[in-house]
This record gives sequence, structure tokens and C-alpha cells, in this order.
Amino acid sequence: MDLDLGLEGNVALVTGSATGLGHACAEAFSRQGADVALAAPNLDDLAYAGDRLDALGEGDIFGLELDVRDPDHLAVLVEETVDQYGGIDHLVTGPRPLEPGRFLDVSDEDWFRGFDRLFMSVVWAIRESAPHLEASDAGTVVTVANPAIPALADELSVATAYGRAVQGLTESQATAFAPDVRVNAVAPGPHETADLEGLLARRVDAGEFEDLASAWEAVLADCPYESPGDPLDLGAVVTFLSSRHASFVNGATVPVDGGSGI
Repeated sequence: MDLDLGLEGNVALVTGSATGLGHACAEAFSRQGADVALAAPNLDDLAYAGDRLDALGEGDIFGLELDVRDPDHLAVLVEETVDQYGGIDHLVTGPRPLEPGRFLDVSDEDWFRGFDRLFMSVVWAIRESAPHLEASDAGTVVTVANPAIPALADELSVATAYGRAVQGLTESQATAFAPDVRVNAVAPGPHETADLEGLLARRVDAGEFEDLASAWEAVLADCPYESPGDPLDLGAVVTFLSSRHASFVNGATVPVDGGSGI
């Protein structure tokens, strides 16, 4: 039986929640009996995610197709979540899909696009949700950075840069919103997601690794574990940080990386 975190009946809004680590966060809330608002850019992924959580979880599920690079979309998401559930207790800004690009190959356009997708989307989500989180007796924000993986650092320059920026935003807003709303971050390492597996498969196809097993071996070279993390374990950390059990944890960045020292 899962540890009861006291989240039953709470409302959690999770962006980037149709796949990967964001979906694992949504699942962890749903398994705790929270009502969950899902948000993702792909309607098919969103429908699959909603059906899956309906089957696995205890809480109600609501989903909206949107582009997090558009602040108006995030405003509508917050408004419809409040209309659906009456408020928002917990905001989780899930990571965006990995988009590889070596530093010298990243165009200015891609840097600006990444800025909106990876950083400003978090700013807009927090800003729109803030009045409702402050009105809640249990208001929390957890920002989930894109995975920082040393073996892939040369290819994930945009995600790594803005991930650090999100950590800085987390620290500043933790002070600004305290004590009414707690704001924390989690910093993932390598987890077993289709997104990361797809990136490694592309590197195998490009001849950079002999096979997928050797690619995973390189990714885990700095980690004392022999296999990648289970995304749901990261979701469990996020729900803990959102619960009353972490009521004096604020402004923290919690590594969930198997001890990789990222």
C-alpha cells in the first residue's frame, strides 16, 4: 500500500503530463486520490494518458490540449481547471520533451523557442495559478527540470541551461510566496522514459554507440545504479514535497538522480 500523503480530494494541475516524467507525477497524484488536471500538446497522447489514469488512479481526471509557449493557453488551462474542480492546490510544471542540440549548432531561434518552452512556461503557469494556490490551505508548486545527464550534456545544452534557470526561479519564488505557498524543485537524472530511450536510439543509429545497451551504459556511467530510475519514483518525491509531510521544506532542489552528483 502507498503511504497516505493526505492528498485525497486535493486538486493538482500538472503540465507536460501526457508522457514521461510529467505523466508519472500525474499518476502519483492520482494514486493518492487527488483530482488531476492534465495538459499536453498532443491530443492523442492526452486521451491515452487520461484513460490510463482513470484505470489506475482514485481521483478525477481532466485534460486540455495546449501549447505551453502560449501564455493565453496556460491562462485558459488554469481557468478551466478552477471551473472543473473549484480551485487548485498543487501545481507541477513537468519537463518538456528532450530536443537534442549541441551548443554550437543551436540557432538563436532555438534558444528563444527553448526560453519560452522551458522557462517562460513555468513563469506563466506559476503566475496564473498563484491566486488559487494562495487561496488553498495546502498550496504548493513543484518544478520538474528536464533531466541533466552528464553523458549527454553536449547534446542537451538548451535543456540544461534553462533547467538551472528554473531552479533559480524556484528559490526566488519560494521566498516570495512563503508561508502561504511552498515552492520546491526536483532535478531528475536518467529515468526510463520513451523520450530518453528514443534519443539514445537515434545516437545508436548515428553510429555513436554500438547498440542501445552500450548507450545506456554510458548514460549510467556516473550513477552507482546499474539501471535507470523508475519515473513513478520521481512522481512519489513530487507528491511528498506537495504533502503536509514536507510542510517545512521550501526553496529546495531535490536531486532524483540515483546519486549521480549532477
